[in-house]
Amino acid sequence: MHALQSRALLSSETSAMDQLQDFLRQRRAAREPVQDFDAFAQELHRLFVAGEREALGHALARFDLDVPALEVDGERYHRVLRCATTYHSAAGPVRVERSRYRSPQGGHAVCPLALRTGLIEGSWTPLAAKQAVWVVAHVTPTEGEELFALLGNMTPSQSTLDRLPKALRAHWEAPRPRFAATLRHQEAIPPEAVAVAVSLDGVLAPMQDGQRHAKRTHARATGTAPSGPAGYQEVGCATVSYDDRHGERLCTRRMARMPETTKATLTRQLTAEVMGALVQRPDLRVVKVADGAPDNWSYLGETLPFGIEGLDFYHATAHLGAALGAA
Repeated sequence: MHALQSRALLSSETSAMDQLQDFLRQRRAAREPVQDFDAFAQELHRLFVAGEREALGHALARFDLDVPALEVDGERYHRVLRCATTYHSAAGPVRVERSRYRSPQGGHAVCPLALRTGLIEGSWTPLAAKQAVWVVAHVTPTEGEELFALLGNMTPSQSTLDRLPKALRAHWEAPRPRFAATLRHQEAIPPEAVAVAVSLDGVLAPMQDGQRHAKRTHARATGTAPSGPAGYQEVGCATVSYDDRHGERLCTRRMARMPETTKATLTRQLTAEVMGALVQRPDLRVVKVADGAPDNWSYLGETLPFGIEGLDFYHATAHLGAALGAA
């Protein structure tokens, strides 16, 4: 019998591991190649992922505590709930029975399983959270949902992918200066570096709340022609690069922030990065490079007054080319 029919022969009570092993046994015993290789590959992947979820479920369940009361950081908590819940894993949803406990004084209930395994936001395994955040840092949550569905492992929804980085942002932003300082102390400046290049810029990005219609309406009401990409806002970006004596770039630290007036947070980050570099290497030559936008130079020329100032070569040649063309 064809190997892909094995799933229909197995009882729903059969474990995922048993289904996988039976599938592999049938494939090893077969003498002919599979009739549909793509279907075979998809079924094989599905069975392996199902087996991984089952193993993860068993491992997670061992971290649960099923007791009437427990103590956390010297405070006593009593069990208020015991039920099955679904967690996000890199292999997909894993359903596990777990208990929740609350202090007699009230407050948030705690879940020993989540605390002992280091679950992110109480429902993501660390690996799943890393993958999800990496994906939505590079594509939209909608595209991320499509990507995960194509990969065939975990299948978080668009809204779930949208919520996770926002929740993590709350944990990062308040202590961000301390975290950033810790990271800077771990960064090594290349010993052959002789200069540090500081650059500030922005890129227009479409915003869900970009108020496109309101901007167009205002332009028409004031008798001005709509110009520029309405519905877009400027995302701030900055770099700190280290160059050797030949002018070759050795490494670059990149920073970016979502739209903010005067790029206030980004420029504070940039100042801290530059000053941290000069504390380590006061011999470094500072070079400031940007296009001609006034708000870039109000920071680079005034807030960061030391160093050589240079106009970005590509912007300069573009303007020069336009001028020569007009002439």
